[in-house]
Amino acid sequence: MMNNLNWKCHVCGAERPDARISVFKRDMSADSDFPAGTIVMNVRYCNDNPKCIEGAKTFNLLGKK
Repeated sequence: MMNNLNWKCHVCGAERPDARISVFKRDMSADSDFPAGTIVMNVRYCNDNPKCIEGAKTFNLLGKK
């Protein structure tokens, strides 16, 4: 069975095949009054693009810094 899934990179906005997208998980609980691990942000990024790899570490899906 062939995998034809494509995903949009949150960092650069490019649509990429599943094999070229990874997910950076960041615990956002520290920014709130919730216990650690309660709020996790999953940022999709191009795993073959150094700018996306680095950008995923600070990217915020909520648009806040």
